[in-house]
Amino acid sequence: MESWLRALVLVAAAAAVLGTPLVNDLEPGKEWPELFSVKQPSEPDEPVFVERIDVETTEDPVNANTDELAAKNVDEIKEEIPKIIQRAAADDKDDKVDYTGAQVWKVSTENSGVRLILGRLRRRNLIATWSGNHSYVDVLVKSNAVENVTKVFQRENIDFSVVIDDLQKRINEENPPLDQNEIELQDRRGHRMTWKQYHRIEDIHGFLDYLAKTYPAIVSVKSIGKSYEGRDLKVLRISNGQKTNKAVFIDGGIHAREWISPATVTFLINQIAENFDEESDEIKNIDWYFLPVVNPDGYEYTHKADRLWRKNRKPTIGTRQCVGTDLNRNFG
Repeated sequence: MESWLRALVLVAAAAAVLGTPLVNDLEPGKEWPELFSVKQPSEPDEPVFVERIDVETTEDPVNANTDELAAKNVDEIKEEIPKIIQRAAADDKDDKVDYTGAQVWKVSTENSGVRLILGRLRRRNLIATWSGNHSYVDVLVKSNAVENVTKVFQRENIDFSVVIDDLQKRINEENPPLDQNEIELQDRRGHRMTWKQYHRIEDIHGFLDYLAKTYPAIVSVKSIGKSYEGRDLKVLRISNGQKTNKAVFIDGGIHAREWISPATVTFLINQIAENFDEESDEIKNIDWYFLPVVNPDGYEYTHKADRLWRKNRKPTIGTRQCVGTDLNRNFG
């Protein structure tokens, strides 16, 4: 068994040990267990409601002025809804966001006060902070802010290096079109997935349906719901039908702009489905559930409008009247 598959088996085994077996009483390809029909050992008898507190807020949720919050008229909130939806529709019709001249910097955060300065620049919408660790952070700098941010860094003696000098150029090179031979191969193969480019949601869902038709004894596909914009949330199951199988659930595409995530999940699906007969019992005796794209609306939006969009496309009501729900701050 290949190394990547061994690593996956270890993860699957750990998940299986900690979880309750999801019993498959039916033959492969038949109806799935009802939602919430299998009670987990950690599941309480009564629902527990946990209040989420934004770690970035400076407000005290306990001592908040409840009278002021209650003063928000329900009718005013209802009036905001069509405006937000209209704004979201307008966004979908806009041309693609152009990141020409925007840069990505690797910024040292070892000196005291650097993260505080980055926070101020972010609140002014001049930069967006990406991933990093205790000693550095990747920073996206808007094209019209490069000069000003450079001056700030020089004045504050902040060390940085330019990782990407033109972000739009990298975006343009990221997903090249297939050549004619690959296009013809797609037609013969029965699906369009190649793993040589990043595919749209239509190709991904078409690939899942193809596998269900090609391997009906072990593969089935089910839509577990709809996104805000009405796209299916398709889950593929691979199972040999053993009643003692434990279940492993793998998803991807939560953050819209992280295209490598659905590509990885679909690649894994392909490896298991196409080679199921040759797999070891460690792989066969598991009910595999895959949801390649958790956020199909945002994923499609990154392809047609804003490559760096990370959230979904559901309007949210509040002082900022934003489109999209996520824990991160969107850049753009």
